[in-house]
Amino acid sequence: MTRPLDSSEKREKPGMFSRLGARYQHLRYNHRYGFVLRYVTITVGILVTAAGVVAIPYPGPGWAIVFLGLLILSQEFEWAARLRHWIMSRLTEFYRRFIDGNRLAQVALGIATCAIVLATLWVTNALDLAAGWVGVEAAWLDSPIF
Repeated sequence: MTRPLDSSEKREKPGMFSRLGARYQHLRYNHRYGFVLRYVTITVGILVTAAGVVAIPYPGPGWAIVFLGLLILSQEFEWAARLRHWIMSRLTEFYRRFIDGNRLAQVALGIATCAIVLATLWVTNALDLAAGWVGVEAAWLDSPIF
C-alpha cells in the first residue's frame, strides 16, 4: 500500500516551455533529420533576434522579440542563454535605478521614442503619404531618400 505524498514530496508538473524544450531535444538528437532542425533553429533565432533589435527603439515589444530570439538560440547555444540573462538583469537594474519613479526620465524617454518614430516615418516617406491622404502638401514632409 502506498502512502500519499506530503507537500514536500509532491513533484511539480513541468511547464509548457520545459515540455517543449524536452520535445525539441528529443527530436534534435533522436530523429534521422535532427541536424536539419539545428540549422532551422539557428536561422529562425537569428532572424527573430535581428527583428527585435530593429524594433527596440519603436513602441511595442522590441525587447520581448530580442528575448524570444535569444530563447530560440539558447536551444543550441549556451552563450545565448547567458546573454539573455545578462541583458535582462542589466535592463531591470537600469529601469529600477533611473526610470522607475523618475517622471523627468519617463517624459524624456517618451519624447525620445516619439522622435525616433517620427524620424523613421519621415525617412520612409510615410509622413508625406499620410499628408497626401488629408490633402496637405508640404515640401518638408518629403523624404530625403525617396
